[in-house]
Amino acid sequence: MRIIIVGCGKVGCNIAKSLSAEKDTDITIIDNDTEAIEKAQEDLDVMFIKGNGLSENILTSAGAKTADLIICVTAADEANIFCCILAKKLGTVYTVARVRDPEYALESNKLWRDLGIDMVINPEHQTAREISRLLRYPSADGIMTFVGGRVELISFKVTETENFFVGKSVAHIFHNKKTNILLAMVERGDTAFIPDGDFVFESGDTAMVLGRPSDISNFFTMAGKKQEKINDIMIIGGSKIAIYLTELLYRHTSRAEIKIIEKDKDKCNELCEIILEKNPRCLIINGDGTDDDLLLSEDIEQAGAVICLTGRDEENIVTALYSLQMGIKKVVVKINHINQNMVKSINIGSVIIPQNIMANHIVRFVRGIKAGEARGGILTVHRIFDTDEFYVEAAEFFVPPAAKCIDKKLRDMRIKKGILIGCIVRNANIIIPNGDSQIQPSDTVIIISKVKNLYEIDDILA
Repeated sequence: MRIIIVGCGKVGCNIAKSLSAEKDTDITIIDNDTEAIEKAQEDLDVMFIKGNGLSENILTSAGAKTADLIICVTAADEANIFCCILAKKLGTVYTVARVRDPEYALESNKLWRDLGIDMVINPEHQTAREISRLLRYPSADGIMTFVGGRVELISFKVTETENFFVGKSVAHIFHNKKTNILLAMVERGDTAFIPDGDFVFESGDTAMVLGRPSDISNFFTMAGKKQEKINDIMIIGGSKIAIYLTELLYRHTSRAEIKIIEKDKDKCNELCEIILEKNPRCLIINGDGTDDDLLLSEDIEQAGAVICLTGRDEENIVTALYSLQMGIKKVVVKINHINQNMVKSINIGSVIIPQNIMANHIVRFVRGIKAGEARGGILTVHRIFDTDEFYVEAAEFFVPPAAKCIDKKLRDMRIKKGILIGCIVRNANIIIPNGDSQIQPSDTVIIISKVKNLYEIDDILA
């Protein structure tokens, strides 16, 4: 598959890294910044072209006339839109544009398709959605959704209720208690396990469970992690993410009390115009979110959650650590530049990385193109663990009538090593499978896999 990426910034490089790990991909990156290209060449084994992605000659030299996909992720929305339109006219089959402006991003999908843009992605809006989900589970570090939100994959640290987990086996906790959820993965240091019944939890483990939201909530209650609704929320940094998040929170609960602290006065005025018209109970405060006197005067210790969304990773981390010290139960931290594995090694709450969220959407789109839903294509994919030595993903597949894996008991199927059938969705039923379960046509199947390059459901077979 021939892919062109326009924009060699952090987002473009992250997408290129994710796609270069996919099977049979030929990637070309266009950017007119020599320094950015030289930096990216240190980490990426792809083709680079220095030039303006809005130039017909540059796009042609990059292969736009025969390319399968172009992904435009420059800093300018208008440039991304125009570049996609031009590439489509030249012959590129599929186009993806990053569009961040709220005035553009939530318009009709049909309008974008009429212009020749197949997918519009807004990382700030997607990030806000991820954060809003996290606020539903104060104990969760991460949340991933499948089948339109009917199935969720939740990660959490077992140390918060050590007596329930530490020293206990998977069979003791999940099988004996009949929880109707699946333990999908356990992260221990730099290692990822897809555990069997004999696996024993240790202090410091991070676990991931898969199932229906109500069943997961019941499991948390059983484990001593009763989930209470968070209504008092403090947001540090008046970014686009904060605007989207505020809208989502007020849409889902009328009781939300939100404070946004932003040091830039002009941005505060802009926030007032955008937010207060729809949500008059939101309080916009002009001040420095790293000033402890300001945070104390605004009763940070009374907040149910603190969301750190400034443009500086260091400020977000320091504010998160201070919030945890003040006893805040739910802290969410946005990270853009600092290495994610380094950040996850310290306890700073739930870490959100917008580039990874965007890359996951792009990978899902690419695999969908390769496979096609009619053949059992991939519907959703999430990277849940990614290091130099270990890779684990959670993926959702549609099962076509001609699939080879149907009408067979799971115990009789030759499934590739490193793949776990996590959940089968059949009409209104959410099935946590056992050895006697069978996959049927039109099912949706969620798998946990250490195997890369899965494009259709039959790829799970050995």
